Amino acid sequence: MFAPLLIASLLSGTSFQCDAEASVLQAKYTIDVSYHGETQKTLAMNLWRDNNNVAHQYPQTQITEAWTLVRNTLIKPTRYFDGHQRAIEYQPGESIHGEVESDWPYRYQLVSETFFDQLTKVSESGSGCEVIQTFEKNTDDGIVSLSWLPALNLISSFTVSQAGIEKHWSLNSVSHDKTMIDAFFDARADYKSTDYADIGDDHTDPFLTNMVNQGFIEAGASGFYNQHGQAISGGHSH
Repeated sequence: MFAPLLIASLLSGTSFQCDAEASVLQAKYTIDVSYHGETQKTLAMNLWRDNNNVAHQYPQTQITEAWTLVRNTLIKPTRYFDGHQRAIEYQPGESIHGEVESDWPYRYQLVSETFFDQLTKVSESGSGCEVIQTFEKNTDDGIVSLSWLPALNLISSFTVSQAGIEKHWSLNSVSHDKTMIDAFFDARADYKSTDYADIGDDHTDPFLTNMVNQGFIEAGASGFYNQHGQAISGGHSH
């Protein structure tokens, strides 16, 4: 959990306003995966928000998963392959492997409202924009602990322990630099894009052939892959 001074430094900025700052930000996370107390791998994930545009950037795989809230619960997903400057676009409401993207809070804040409903609030500290809340959930097969910044709709820390495996998310920094955030989304908007429905029509594109063969297009949207292109389960532990 963050100490009050660290919270203050993360939320500091010119004329900080809770609501406005929550909708435009970059949050940098580190995810540590441990087995029986020993850290086996450390991963990075950056959450980007620009109002109705949200992206989860995975630097280790050079993949960015992005979603645009078109209206209400209608969501348009896009997968960016940053190393190739290519994109795969999905239509709003399109069924992808039997699932339709519909949980905006899950993408926007990394935690679905359904998941929140399963947690018990155990403490709250701070005031105004610097409130931090702690939630827990104990089950027969594991423990979940979540520290939450409600002013920003952000996880400050998140731990799942189950059967000797622990996954711990920690928030490293928050930026509200609009110029940087605009540049991030604008750069990806310039990538060469292919509609998901058209992937099978072009057998001459080596990028598409390679991505399909490695499973990057068919795999889930966790963003965590090993060197063989296989999805690492549990990229999103919640």
